[in-house]
Amino acid sequence: MALIDDVKRVCDRLAPRGWQGLLQDVTGGAFDLSQGTSAQLAAALVQPLPASDRNRAGFDDFHNAGARAITGGSPARSLLYHALASPQVHPTLDGQPSADPDDYPTLDELEHVENYIFSLVADRTDLADTFVAVFAYQYRPASRSPHRRHADVAYSRTGVARVGTAAANYDPSRRSFWVGPQDGSDALAVLPARYGAFLARRTKPGAAGSVQGGHLGLRDDDYVFPVHKLFDGDECLDQRSLSLSFGEFHRNEKLRKTHSLSVAEAGLPVPPGFDINASPYVRDSQNGGNLATLEDVGSTRLVVPVPASALTRTVTQRNTITNTDQIVHFVVPRLRNVPRVGNPNRRNRFVSSTLEIPAYDSTPSSGPDDRLAPEYVNIRHAVDPAGPPTQPLNDLNLLAEPDYSEVMAEGGYAAAHFTDDSCDGCIEVIVEGLDPQTENLPAFSLITAPDFFPLADQSEVEADPSIRRVEPLSKGRLPVNPTLPRRSQPSVPSFDHSDTTVTAIVGAFASGPTVPVGGQPNRMVSFLPDGASNVFAPGWDTSRSRDARGSYLTSSGLGSPFPEDVKLCAAISSFWPAVAPDNARTFGNEGWANQLPMLDEELGFHPNHERVQSGEVTSYRGWDGEYGPFIERIGSRSFVNYVSIQRSDYVKQSLAGRIRVSLTADVQSEELIARNNALELCNQVLATPTEPIRCLVEFRKVDDWQTFGGRPEVLGGGFLFLFAELPARGSGVGDPERRPTDELDRVRRLIRKRHICQVGTNGVAYRNGRDAFVFVPFSDPTPPMG
Repeated sequence: MALIDDVKRVCDRLAPRGWQGLLQDVTGGAFDLSQGTSAQLAAALVQPLPASDRNRAGFDDFHNAGARAITGGSPARSLLYHALASPQVHPTLDGQPSADPDDYPTLDELEHVENYIFSLVADRTDLADTFVAVFAYQYRPASRSPHRRHADVAYSRTGVARVGTAAANYDPSRRSFWVGPQDGSDALAVLPARYGAFLARRTKPGAAGSVQGGHLGLRDDDYVFPVHKLFDGDECLDQRSLSLSFGEFHRNEKLRKTHSLSVAEAGLPVPPGFDINASPYVRDSQNGGNLATLEDVGSTRLVVPVPASALTRTVTQRNTITNTDQIVHFVVPRLRNVPRVGNPNRRNRFVSSTLEIPAYDSTPSSGPDDRLAPEYVNIRHAVDPAGPPTQPLNDLNLLAEPDYSEVMAEGGYAAAHFTDDSCDGCIEVIVEGLDPQTENLPAFSLITAPDFFPLADQSEVEADPSIRRVEPLSKGRLPVNPTLPRRSQPSVPSFDHSDTTVTAIVGAFASGPTVPVGGQPNRMVSFLPDGASNVFAPGWDTSRSRDARGSYLTSSGLGSPFPEDVKLCAAISSFWPAVAPDNARTFGNEGWANQLPMLDEELGFHPNHERVQSGEVTSYRGWDGEYGPFIERIGSRSFVNYVSIQRSDYVKQSLAGRIRVSLTADVQSEELIARNNALELCNQVLATPTEPIRCLVEFRKVDDWQTFGGRPEVLGGGFLFLFAELPARGSGVGDPERRPTDELDRVRRLIRKRHICQVGTNGVAYRNGRDAFVFVPFSDPTPPMG
């Protein structure tokens, strides 16, 4: 069947669902989606159209030169494709998303339109020096396109899928997959990434194409730009019939890596009878790793992570000595110093209760660390090495002090290894019908931890220079894992050390003014590298490893399992903004200040929280399964009650199914930036020559201060902050040290005095202890709150 027949079926289905009226309105009646025959539709699709109505919602960023419903070879200049593919366009009278998913095109239907666009230039003669490359790609609004000038397709040779506990949930109105499952539960839906095959060209940016975030000009490496989409059949390229066959290879080897270093380097000895070169120490696509599947979308493929019963779980292997199945485990070493270049006294614990494996030969001036093993390993669930695989785990978090601290320090017990489904791999395509000697570049595929802010991307948050440690993976210029084999030729590596632009996002050349990154509502979830973090000791989504030729990107340097890393990244004031929540105040800000603070509603309310006790809110656990901090009054004294980071265990919370994204999924980049700006204002007005220890206890969003009951000087909406000033150690004021509570995982600290900040659109009112409120107006008529 001809492609135009497929396109006609798409048009016929969608026309009565609002699309015919929408496109007629946008084109002043010039384009009619309903045509009697395929031939009539083909003629209508390429007829010149009058200037489209840019005032209609979603069409303001359509390509200025777009003058047809379909423009051969250019999705961005095809009005029909823009309407169907843009997450900002909806077939409703008010321009808002329709509640009926059938009102939108499916991925297969978008694929038909894409292929038809490229079929119209099947006779192009500029392909002599091209080769085959696999790209993850996504049609995006102007603010998220590679050049930010109009809506366009963003391409990358790296795709980022994400693990979960529920099946993938495609939301047609978003034109993307969504993090929540279809049943509306708190499970985490896996997030797939879509890949296609293209004829491509390696060249400098400029007329050949654009690079998101800029480039280094002639000094920079060449980039790979897509030129022509490849798809099955005889309409893709004249006088050729193509057949595409995709293959995937993914590998998770974090458990093996924990045992690959020597004991002197903090590696773990292998218990007798276990084979670390077999599953589950190494799980891959060829040994039943059950990590990902490839699902057809026409001539493209979705990499779909396999949903798991829990984000992490124990695994077993047949012990060759006992000839029994055993829980894979290791003996926890005693707390000790692990010599390391630049820090000879580095301990092999982080906050005492997490095993830390130091990075490779890193010095303070050498930049990010190369990690030959996972940075952190969970050590808080003991097992009986000779016990059955069904044995219950011995949760050491339940030990009382001082037994808990002693066990953590002394080690000597068998702790369970936990596996997760994060991994990296490659997506390869074999194209029959082309010269078999044609160069063929696979794509790098990451399957990573959940993104707790799926609508806020690194590339957007970095627009605010005051936010620290934010850089998208799309700006990284390291080669990717050269140890990954091609699926079709296992002896041939998929990637080379000299190829340093694999994680870049590229697109077509464009000119004209750019659209601001911020201020644009976002509903589409990115599966490209601008939604992932770049590497820094390590990143949330990937890490650096090395071989004899140098450093490269891989996923094996993250926590084992990754929830162990999630807790520590989140506790260090959002170590990776826009993916890692900033829950430093959950742990009483012990050693870390907030940067992008989370609202009380996102951290959860303890049963003893004063707002729970008053009946204002009900008690529930936050995004990480913990409860947020609260002020606790005992007699005449007030304390901050918070979670002990020594006791908090995100592996335990994962096993219980308490990790969720539903509380944070709708947060936009602008919201995160506004929180940061408001916190900075509070820090400025509360600054003193000798900075006290301040813990952010309460943080609330206020829609309108006058309705809420704030200070009369404060107008508009904003944020309410309540800080607790804690006595400095050795001050002699009360007891500044942590005190235990009746709950083993929580502690309390005495409050010296409280500080309140009310941030509005016109200024900030603050109160230092018992002093009177002071109002500081914004001198700039456009306040930094935005």
